Amino acid sequence: MIQRRLRAVKWLSTTPVVGVCTLCSREFKVPMSALRRTADAPASLQGQFDRHKCEPLDSSQATDVLLRQEPDEEGHEGDAKGDDENDDDGYSE
Repeated sequence: MIQRRLRAVKWLSTTPVVGVCTLCSREFKVPMSALRRTADAPASLQGQFDRHKCEPLDSSQATDVLLRQEPDEEGHEGDAKGDDENDDDGYSE
């Protein structure tokens, strides 16, 4: 079974300011008040993470999580790229 973990995804110098749950992809942000002391930022993220409860993933989210963790496992990476080409996000390859 996949265990949930807190992963820092945005940093301000060496201080984590945004983290996500690796299981449900919920995002946690450090409040500005916690950035006054660098030691408070990681503690704030960890506290938010510890208090949250993962919500069940629907099938599309579960597939996305599997693709991010193991993109080459079954060759699904090409399928995900094909879906991205249909999105008009303003970027071109």
